[in-house]
Amino acid sequence: MRDEKIEQLAAQHYDPKLQYHNFDHIRFVLGEGEKIIARCKKEGVEVNEAVIYYAILFHDAGFLENHMAKGFDSKEAYSADLAVKALRSNGMDADIIRKVEAAIMATHVDAICKTNEDKAVRAADLAGLAADYSFFKKNTIDLRDEYEMMSGKKITWNEWKTMASERVELFLREELYLTTDYYNERGESRFHVNTRTNIQKLLHDRSERLEG
Repeated sequence: MRDEKIEQLAAQHYDPKLQYHNFDHIRFVLGEGEKIIARCKKEGVEVNEAVIYYAILFHDAGFLENHMAKGFDSKEAYSADLAVKALRSNGMDADIIRKVEAAIMATHVDAICKTNEDKAVRAADLAGLAADYSFFKKNTIDLRDEYEMMSGKKITWNEWKTMASERVELFLREELYLTTDYYNERGESRFHVNTRTNIQKLLHDRSERLEG
């Protein structure tokens, strides 16, 4: 599904100065969300497509802004508030809005997913962690550049690799099973296996540049 008007509203909350949390990231996550929805439909797993779509659109909205100065405990809470205001002002159903808000909050590192929509949005957001290593590394580099820009602090490649790997591990505390392809033939989460493979490659990668 597509909602051009809401997409335009959402896009206004993504600053192109950000190297990672920009609207290109949203486009990627939307694509991953569509894949998840398609697999769910194929296996008869019930998900609300609209909730997933709108939650992904807004899940990092306002990332560059100081959420604490605006009275929010987390960036996810601020993003959820922006989503609620945009959807409410455009006459969206109250139940959809409530579920979108919850799904955005489910992208917080400490969140526990309670619904299939929560799982789908979180899984789509994290999909890049388990992608091929070149994509994973590019995101890692973009995130470091973004961190340095927002914090005003420089960080060495070795320091960043350690920080990044520890952060990623926090997102692996929960399994996001929705469809049978989630597990490999050994009963292991493909997402966890591929992500941890990328982490190990990163930790042994001495170059902070992309190859090629």
